[in-house]
Amino acid sequence: MRTLRTRNTVLGTGSTEPNSSVEHSGKTTSDGRKFKPLTLPRILRRNSKSNTNITAPDVPNTSSVITAPLEELLTFEQNLERNCLSAAGQQLIEREERLYGQISEEVVQSTTEWEKEEEQFTRDHKALLSHIDLVVKSSLSPDEDSLEALKSAVKAILQEEEQDRRWLKQVGKQPAWRPSECRRHHNTVLQSLVEERMDNAELPPEESNKLRSSLQRDICGKGRRLQKDLLRVVKDVKGCYPEDMDICNFYGKMYHQAFSAGMRNIEEYGLGMDDCSYLLYWVNVAYPEILQNPELTKTEVQTLINKVLMVEEQAWMEGSVPELRDDCYFSPLAIDVIQFINAAVKSIETVLGAMSKVQIIVCLLKDFLNSYKKFQEKVLKGSNNGNSRTVIMANLACVEQFRDYIVNKADIFPVDVKECCLSIVAEMKNIGYTFLTSLIHKDLKSQYRDLGTPVWLEKKKQVFEKLFEGINKHTQDLKGLTNSCHQELLSQLHLEVTVEYVRRLLKRKIKLRDKEMQEQAARSVCEDGQRLHKLFTEAGSREEWLSDILPKIAEVLKLQDISSIQLEIVTLSQAYPDLSEFQVSALLSLKSNLSASAVRRVKKTLLDNQDTTSSQDVPSFFSKTDEINMRRMASS
Repeated sequence: MRTLRTRNTVLGTGSTEPNSSVEHSGKTTSDGRKFKPLTLPRILRRNSKSNTNITAPDVPNTSSVITAPLEELLTFEQNLERNCLSAAGQQLIEREERLYGQISEEVVQSTTEWEKEEEQFTRDHKALLSHIDLVVKSSLSPDEDSLEALKSAVKAILQEEEQDRRWLKQVGKQPAWRPSECRRHHNTVLQSLVEERMDNAELPPEESNKLRSSLQRDICGKGRRLQKDLLRVVKDVKGCYPEDMDICNFYGKMYHQAFSAGMRNIEEYGLGMDDCSYLLYWVNVAYPEILQNPELTKTEVQTLINKVLMVEEQAWMEGSVPELRDDCYFSPLAIDVIQFINAAVKSIETVLGAMSKVQIIVCLLKDFLNSYKKFQEKVLKGSNNGNSRTVIMANLACVEQFRDYIVNKADIFPVDVKECCLSIVAEMKNIGYTFLTSLIHKDLKSQYRDLGTPVWLEKKKQVFEKLFEGINKHTQDLKGLTNSCHQELLSQLHLEVTVEYVRRLLKRKIKLRDKEMQEQAARSVCEDGQRLHKLFTEAGSREEWLSDILPKIAEVLKLQDISSIQLEIVTLSQAYPDLSEFQVSALLSLKSNLSASAVRRVKKTLLDNQDTTSSQDVPSFFSKTDEINMRRMASS
C-alpha cells in the first residue's frame, strides 16, 4: 500500500486535540546509528473457522530474504533504546500484521495465548509512542543526536499514519489502538512544548539587569525565546521533516499564538508609562523585526515558491492543458513566485530598513530557476505527452517575466547572482523555442530534402513552392504565445529555416557545370531568399539582417571571373566572420567548372583576409549550420 500525502493530511494542518494518554518509560539515549527494519513475506488474509472474521490490512510485497548484517538485526527493545524509532515501528507493524492476519485453528483454540500476545503488543506500542513523545519534546535541543532521533521519530509517525489508513479500509474487528492518530498527538505535544518554553523563557542575568521591571524582562525573554527557537527550527529541525509537512509554518503559528496570548495577559494589568511604552515598542517594532528576520522569511518564501513549482509539475504530469487567456496559454507560476519574493523584499525593507538584507531573499531565485529548468527538461523528455507543447508555450511567457524582473530589479541582486539568473533564463528560453521549432522542422523534413539537388533546379517551382506553403502554414498556426514570445519564435524560425536552406545547398549534391546553370541557380537562390524573408518579416520576425545572406551566396554562384569571386568571398566573410574554409570549399564545389588552382586562390584570399576581420558585434550564421542541428537532435 503506497503512502498517500496530500495537502489536507500534512502534519502542520492537523487537529491539535490531545490523543489518549501515553505511558512514558523515561528518558532514552541515542548513538545516532541507523538500522534497516526487518522485512517479512506478504501476509495473506485468513479467516478462522470461527466467525471472528479478522482481516489484516494489505501490505506491500516485500522480500523474505534478510540482507542486513547480523549485527544490525536488533530487537524491538534495542531499537527503542537506540532511538531507532522507525525501525522499531516497522517491527511493531509486522507483529500487528501477524497477530491479526495469521489466525489459525490452534490460535483460536488457545485464546489466552493470543490475548497475552495482544497485551504485550499494546504495551510495546505505548512504549513506542512514549519514546516518540520524548524525542519530539527534545526537538529544540542543540545536539546532533536529538536531530537524528527526530528524523527517525517522524518516519515512525508517518508509518503509523499509513497503518491507520490501511485499517480504515478493512472490514471486521480492528485493533483497539487503531487509529493511533500519531500526527494529531504530535501536534498536541509540540503545542505544549512551545507553550512551556514561552512560559519559562528567561533572559541571561547580564541582559535582565539592564531592564527596569519584571514585566519588561518577561516580554523581552519571550521575544528572545521565540526568535532563538524559530531560527533553530529553520536551520535544523526543518530538515527532519518532509517538505509537505510545512513544519516551519506550524511552529511559527504556535509561537505566534503563545506570544500573542502572553501580550494579551499583560494588557489586563494596569501598566505604568515605562511598561506601556515598552510593550508598544515590542508589539510594533521588535516583534515584527523578529518575524522579518531574513533567515525566517527566507524559509517561508522558499516553501511557497517550491509549492508553486510543485503545482505546475503536478498539473503537467496529470495531462492538464494550461488555460487560455486572450488566446495565449497561461501559467501563473512566474507571477506567483515574483509576488512572493517582492512581498518579502518590501517587508524586510520596511521593517529593517536595510537593502543588504533583501539579498538573502532574491538569492532564492537562482535556486528556484535551476529547479524550474529541471522541470522544463522533464517536460521536454516527456514530449510525447499531449500537453507538453502547450506547457512549454505557457512557460516561455513565464521565462520572459523572470527575465524582465531580474533586469528591472538589478539593483537588489548581487552581481554574480543576477548574471547567473539571466544565464539560466536565457538557456531556458533558447531550449523552449528550439523545442517548438524542432517540431516544425520535423514536419518540413520531406520538403527540405530536395533543396540543393538537381530536382530543385529542374522542378524549382514545385520543390520550393511545397516548402514555402509548409512554412507559411506553420507561421499561421503558431498560436497560443504572447505577442513578444510569438515574435521571438518567428525570429528564431526565420534564422533556422535560412540556415537549413544554406546547409542543404552546401551538401554538394548538385554540379553546376556551366555559366547558364550557375546563373539559373543564382536566380533561384535569390528569389527563394526574397520570398522567405518577406514571409517571415510580415509574420513578425525581426531578423532583417538575414535578407542579405542568400543574395550574397547567389552572387558567388553567378560570377565567372576569379578576381570577382575572390572579392565576393572576402565581402561575405567580412559580413559573417564565422564563414569557414570548409564552407567556402563546399560553395565553390557547386561551380564544377572552376579549376583546383582557382579554388585554392579563392581560399587563400579568404584565409589572408580572415586574420584582419573583426567579429565584434557581428551576428553568427554559418557556424549555426551544425549548432542548430545538434540542438534540434537534443530536443527531439
